[in-house]
Amino acid sequence: MSAAEAETVSDLIQQMIMSMCGEQKPEVIRRFMRFSLGLLSSTQGVDAFRDDEISVISHIKSKLSTRENIYLEKLMNDLKDNPLRNRVGILVFLLYMSQSGERDRFSLHDMRLGLISPVASTSGQTPSSGSQPQIVAVNTPDSNSQGIPLSTSRIFNEDCISEDILVQELIYSFQGIEGRILKLDTTYGFQIGHQAKLNRYHHQAVLRLSELGYLHNAVRRGLERISPKGAGRVSDSLVAALHKELSEYYRVIAMMQEEVSRAHGSMGFEPVTLSHLHLWAYDPLETLKWLASIVRACQEQKGGALASVVYEFSHHGDPRVQKLVKRILESVCEPLYNMLIRWITDGVLDDPFQEFFIEARPNVNGDRMWHEKYLVRDAMVPSFISKSQARKILGTGKSINFLREVCKDSTPLHGRDAEIFSDGPGKCNVEAFFDMDPDGPLQTIMETAYKETSTRVVEVLTKEYQLMDHLQGIKGYLLLGQGHFIQHLMHLLEPQLAKPANSLYPHNISSVLETAIRATCTKIEDIDVQRRLDIRMLPPSENETGWDVFMLDYNVDGPIGTILEPCRGTYQAVFFSLWKAKRMEYILSTIWKHEITTAKILRRIPEVLPIQNLIHLITSSMVHLVHQMQYYFLFEVIECSWDIFANNLRQATSLDDIIVAHDHFVESVKKGTLLDENSQELRDQLRTVYNPILSLQNIEETFLTRATVEYEARMKTNKFINIQSEKTKTWGRTNTADADAIERINAFTKYLTTLSKQLKVLSKTYQDQVKKFLLMLASTEDVSLQLLSVRLDFNEHYKSKDSSLLAPLMYQHRRQSDHSFLTTK
Repeated sequence: MSAAEAETVSDLIQQMIMSMCGEQKPEVIRRFMRFSLGLLSSTQGVDAFRDDEISVISHIKSKLSTRENIYLEKLMNDLKDNPLRNRVGILVFLLYMSQSGERDRFSLHDMRLGLISPVASTSGQTPSSGSQPQIVAVNTPDSNSQGIPLSTSRIFNEDCISEDILVQELIYSFQGIEGRILKLDTTYGFQIGHQAKLNRYHHQAVLRLSELGYLHNAVRRGLERISPKGAGRVSDSLVAALHKELSEYYRVIAMMQEEVSRAHGSMGFEPVTLSHLHLWAYDPLETLKWLASIVRACQEQKGGALASVVYEFSHHGDPRVQKLVKRILESVCEPLYNMLIRWITDGVLDDPFQEFFIEARPNVNGDRMWHEKYLVRDAMVPSFISKSQARKILGTGKSINFLREVCKDSTPLHGRDAEIFSDGPGKCNVEAFFDMDPDGPLQTIMETAYKETSTRVVEVLTKEYQLMDHLQGIKGYLLLGQGHFIQHLMHLLEPQLAKPANSLYPHNISSVLETAIRATCTKIEDIDVQRRLDIRMLPPSENETGWDVFMLDYNVDGPIGTILEPCRGTYQAVFFSLWKAKRMEYILSTIWKHEITTAKILRRIPEVLPIQNLIHLITSSMVHLVHQMQYYFLFEVIECSWDIFANNLRQATSLDDIIVAHDHFVESVKKGTLLDENSQELRDQLRTVYNPILSLQNIEETFLTRATVEYEARMKTNKFINIQSEKTKTWGRTNTADADAIERINAFTKYLTTLSKQLKVLSKTYQDQVKKFLLMLASTEDVSLQLLSVRLDFNEHYKSKDSSLLAPLMYQHRRQSDHSFLTTK
């Protein structure tokens, strides 16, 4: 070393001593200077290895395992490639550091980090490969400040163990190391050995300070339980964050040890006392208390649930605790944040350990993709994310996948990636993930992404897949909105549907359906809607006709199927209910048409007039009821609900909005057509009211047939008489012919008498059933059904026969009204 270099080193050392010791007498400064320069210039123990790198490496290898020797070779190769000065001196320093205690083990992994991880043989602990290395103390539990081994018997034979020894023991305990005085108990805390002699003050102080070692051990053992193999990215992040906090803790412990070593030297520093340790351990103690609480609370938690547990600790008034929890929370939330960004930008779930709050079911595709493939995993929703935010996050990724997989639309949504990952003061980071501010950067980005993807889905459905055309088609065909088509279809299907149900063939009826469509449809753009119309035959039961099993269907798939397919069964049920009511209307209109034929018969058979009048009276009452029910079903439910539905569709901003609006429409139609669960009794009673209409159809057809036969027989008899009279110039009647005619007329007259009785019974049965139906309508809580009851009895014919119909009844009086109705009946 040149004179100039020596002078520079000397000046630097003097400045360091003065800054550390403050103002001192000149002789004290000179003494510190001599000690420091002598220590730096000492070559004791180094000459044996001077310029002999091979010997140093061989000596180190003798203390390492085979696996560690492999790492050593790698490290030495790395050192050779770097311009490191005094490589041999560094190796010698590390070697001597490893030899500072007989029970310390030299760790190559720790040497690479520049640290030594002490493990006391008496504790039986070994460092884990993934754990953060601990800080080594200069002195071991078996040596004094000068490195001279202390006799165990000497320690325990003294009247009272010195404070210096207790301080050193506590520093070891702070690192979880068992010593001669402080012993590990079953809870991995520290207890004073029974042979140790301490005064009362020292005893209490040592026990209080040893809590730091217990908390350290609790944190370390908790980390081992949190981080098993496959625990997940969030758990690993928590472990990494806590290890980082422990590293800072070890740094503080190293500073304590440095102060102790400095006090034991010959430089005149005051000794470190238990009071000093109390002061220095205050902050680490508070930190470890919170770390231990966090570790304890996070046991058996993973993913978003673990983030929620950590987040709860942030609700604390102490700013230091808030900063601590914030550091840990940022690390814990980083994997969730990365998953969130990928989900809302690409619709990708990068979640191998099921930690994210969005769950994917890979086996679900097609029409059920939107409804069942992606779900919110409630247990994993972090507490700092609201339910509405979670639904929007779910909807964002679902929309991206819906466009890509179902709509086959890969058009990129511009601007989102650039906004999320842009640099600048408003850049989004993991801290924004648990920021509850609705105007925060991440919240704004998530809201924007949700709106953009949702808007794109709505545009694709309405413009490219003509959603409204399909909805109009369902309304027109399945909900009987196109009355001319339904009327024409019934007329064409009547010959087929009048046959037994088990004798029908779907392809024959399909051809009739195509004929009805071609005859009534005028819009060219409805071709796609028309080709989706199909017929469906329900499984027939005994004695059922085609009317009882016929049903129209509407085939949907792709994006439209996502909305309509879940409600397909409901639409079929509504069609069947409306079809039955329409059939009643068709039957009664047919009976009205038969009156023209009956009027011709009346000229020859006047005795059928009372029968015809009775049929006309019954039919009039039935036609009014059927027309009112048709009007209620088609206009006061379906049409009103459709107007609301169409308005909601115009305001929809997402597929979920469309689905909700459609579901509300379907539920409203179900309720209006008496297909909901609350209308079961009304629906059954209405079917009972329809039964006399079917009976009247059979009676009227039989009557018309018998009357026609009688009419033709009388016409034939008259014609025969006229021909015979003209031919023979005599009266053309014979006794035999007269006897046959009298017998036939008597039989027909007897039939008319029986028929009159049947019609009167039918009329009474019908009126009783209608009266009960009106009473049930008036007893509901639905105002529209109460008003329907009023319209059905517009002339108060039924009210005049039953006083219970004079005013609408509440539901709670229904049983009483039913009882009174049965009594009066």
